[in-house]
Amino acid sequence: MLKESKPLRVVFSEPAAQGTHPEVGVSFEPPRDGLLKVRFEVRGALPRVNAALRTDKSQWGLWDWDVVELFVSANDSAIYYEFQLSPLDQFFELEIFEPRVRINKEFVSNFVHAVEQVAADAWKAVFKIPLAPLGWDGKMDSLRGNAFAILGPPGARSYLSLNLPKQAKPDFHLPQYFKKIF
Repeated sequence: MLKESKPLRVVFSEPAAQGTHPEVGVSFEPPRDGLLKVRFEVRGALPRVNAALRTDKSQWGLWDWDVVELFVSANDSAIYYEFQLSPLDQFFELEIFEPRVRINKEFVSNFVHAVEQVAADAWKAVFKIPLAPLGWDGKMDSLRGNAFAILGPPGARSYLSLNLPKQAKPDFHLPQYFKKIF
């Protein structure tokens, strides 16, 4: 795993995934030049991807394939932002006012991202998220969030999180579990 990385824990797994879960680590770098840099490392999961999805615009439904995800809020706001990357460097971003009720699909942060396949069953993803579009006030302790991964084929998917407890049904949109990033 990454140096200084924090492990994600399995919070839900589909029946065929029981007992066989990938390892995912995440690390956060303090914002520099208004950018939050987040790195994920995934090991032990052959990527499940959809090569037909574009890499030049946000892809609704990307979570139906393997992804790592970051949810971020700034300044104790109820509004939060979702960012995802696939092993093919496809991305998704969303502004969320109220989970599954009020969202902004047109949100564009212009975040920079890169993905590297390091082995058949391992990949790394880097997010560089500009914090100005999130309304960040510049205070380190006002950044809150959670990190996630969804990995594996249908029927054998593993749902991992940095901060969520175990779940009977997977749901990442629980901002009450966001924690200070720094």
